[in-house]
Amino acid sequence: MAKRILLTGASTGIGNATLRRLVTDGHEVVSLDIKDAPEGASEHHHCDMSDPASIDEVVAGIDGSFDGLGNIAGVAGSMGAELVLRVNVYGLRHLTEALLAAGKLNDGGSIVNIASLAAMVWHRHRDRIAELDAAADFAAGIEVAQAYERGGPAAYVLSKEWVASYTKHLAGRLIEPGIRVNSVSPGPVNTPLFPYFEQDAGAEQMAWLNERVGRVGLPEDQAEVVTWLLAGECGWVNGIDLPVDNGLSAGMTVGWANPKDSPASRSRKS
Repeated sequence: MAKRILLTGASTGIGNATLRRLVTDGHEVVSLDIKDAPEGASEHHHCDMSDPASIDEVVAGIDGSFDGLGNIAGVAGSMGAELVLRVNVYGLRHLTEALLAAGKLNDGGSIVNIASLAAMVWHRHRDRIAELDAAADFAAGIEVAQAYERGGPAAYVLSKEWVASYTKHLAGRLIEPGIRVNSVSPGPVNTPLFPYFEQDAGAEQMAWLNERVGRVGLPEDQAEVVTWLLAGECGWVNGIDLPVDNGLSAGMTVGWANPKDSPASRSRKS
């Protein structure tokens, strides 16, 4: 059955690959992006995910409701801590909560958020995540973002840890209307943001990660799973963070991709 899906970040990268796959499968996709409209979208809304006024304008201007929301837009750490937290945390939250409040996400629908392999130990940092959650609205979130002192790359990791946590909490909140909420955690992916991640983590470190699993990931690798969670037959899959990394997180857990052997670890030891 054809579904109506709202995608952020649909003009490039994982978002665009997801859009193309959804359209090929016969679904209707409405895109939100700060960039130009992507081919294949039934309609496009220019949206700055760092600006609550832009988000509110889009939510007010969209007609109808949706069977799925793909929160795919995001920025990298080298773009600055304030922008990272505004987009990856407070923009994602503001859009999601605004759509829910407006009744624009259908009962029985699905929300998919993009987290990251960088967030795999999010549960160790619940105190930091709670500090982000303490900002009751976007204005308070901007104050948190502007005061963040640990730098852009650290803000990126924290933002994705927050996504993993928010996903699980929201899944519980939405049990009654039957709206499933899951997150996908990619490893390195060859999108337009990849050079920024190389800048943040180091090109040698990124190459080491890719060598462990044979190649860099592609947007299409992520789109397969995001599409399944948004529109596929997976009605009892809820509240999970699913690594989509060709086993990299498994290797880091059990040792065949031992982080202690990585260039980043060796650099710290020296």
